[in-house]
Amino acid sequence: MLYVILGTVKEVSIGPTSLMALFTLQICRELPIEFVVLLTFLSGCIVFVMGLLRLGFLVDLISPSVTSGFTSATAIIIVAGQVKGLIGLSFVAESVADNVYFVVSKWRDIRLADCALGAVCCTVLLLLRKLKDVQVSPKQTKLKKALWLVSISRNAIVVLAASVFAFYTHNPQKPMFKLSGLVEPGLPPLSLPPFSASLHNSTLRLQDMVLHLGSGVLMLPIVMVLANIAIAKAFSVGEKLDITQEMMTLGLCNIAGSFVHAMPTCGAFTRSAVSHSSGVRTPAAGLYSGIITLLALVFLTQYFYFIPKACLSSVLICAVIFMIDIETVLRLWRRDRMELSVLALTFVTSIALNVELAVLAGILASLALLVRRLMRPALHAAAVKTGSGEVCVVRVTQGAVYLSAELVGRRLLWAAARSAPRALLVDCTRLTLLDYTAQQVFERVIKKIKNDNQKILFYNVPVELMSQMENIEGVIKQSFRATSVQEALAVIEEKAVEANESTALMATEPGSRDNV
Repeated sequence: MLYVILGTVKEVSIGPTSLMALFTLQICRELPIEFVVLLTFLSGCIVFVMGLLRLGFLVDLISPSVTSGFTSATAIIIVAGQVKGLIGLSFVAESVADNVYFVVSKWRDIRLADCALGAVCCTVLLLLRKLKDVQVSPKQTKLKKALWLVSISRNAIVVLAASVFAFYTHNPQKPMFKLSGLVEPGLPPLSLPPFSASLHNSTLRLQDMVLHLGSGVLMLPIVMVLANIAIAKAFSVGEKLDITQEMMTLGLCNIAGSFVHAMPTCGAFTRSAVSHSSGVRTPAAGLYSGIITLLALVFLTQYFYFIPKACLSSVLICAVIFMIDIETVLRLWRRDRMELSVLALTFVTSIALNVELAVLAGILASLALLVRRLMRPALHAAAVKTGSGEVCVVRVTQGAVYLSAELVGRRLLWAAARSAPRALLVDCTRLTLLDYTAQQVFERVIKKIKNDNQKILFYNVPVELMSQMENIEGVIKQSFRATSVQEALAVIEEKAVEANESTALMATEPGSRDNV
């Protein structure tokens, strides 16, 4: 409801998501419900403070490879956890490996009725998902809208149909399907978030509860903001997006949610996509969905008893399997396998250990890859023949900083010595960074090349690096604004003419040796 008032993106729908549910499960596993509510409150506070301090840039530390890795892993973890409901088994598992082990070891207990219902539900859900893409005549607008409405309502249709079927076939002595059972009706009580809890016959204070939550208190808010901003960006193309406002609103939503014992929430891509395709005009669209949800909690919970677990599992599985990002994997395989290794590390760590540790490992791996690339910038050298001789052109990419300055200097000297050209031209078009260490290295390179009776010029220098380049001793500043090899060589010729004129002037001065 708060997003209706404070939100800036009309399509975004704040609420529980599978990603938040999985994170919460892994952080609060085997802990009382008070820890979940406290996690919601603390996450909201952290996100709100991040918004106040304009720290949204921290989300940029999570690269698309990391996001793809943990999102795909999350989908697989959820699917693995729902297989038991799909085939009628009951057990407690903490990992994908545990789920696989228990399914294999309990295969004799698989319920055929649940399997059949789950298979039918999955098939219908996937078929209905494609219904909105059926090509119809442009004149049949009503049919197009009807197909679209049925397609986006597929979850409700399947759950309703399965529940009705379970109701009419229900036998209390020997139930055909495993059902959801009783759901307590009514709204949650309004109260302060719990700042103490009982665990193993001992009372924990706030600091003890935070220690039990561990790094999840910091990782969950970052992932929460990442998911919310990603959805907001996806649906606000061409519009101004106030990231600070979005972060503060998300924080307030979670803080308010903790007062009604809610789990951590963020923007949900599926619900937001439905809002977008429905043509919503303002965030007030969330008001209607919120009211319907509240009415369902008050008046309809008694009917939730007959919802088959196999049906719920099929709904979850069909919703999350499309989160598995195969397209990014294939693209990275063709373009950048180092980035693919970051994705793989995040994915494997998520599956083998836990998602929050995987996000941290992915961030560190991305930063390590970035540092490695800064340490090994690509330099492209080519000999260019001109009317006045041969020159060597070297293009420096990325940045020249303390991590890579010595390497760049050695390669420049190598290029100058190997081709022995009349001049070494350094194309700075793609030079993005330059620090004090690199300036010192460039000074040494200039001095060494001049001692070898050669010249070195830097051209195509970006405007933002002009002042730093001008501080380099011995550099020819006139070439900075040159945009081509010919313009840079013209600077050399101008300097040569100036030098000749200066020599001639000195030779004709009274008192010179020629006039004695």
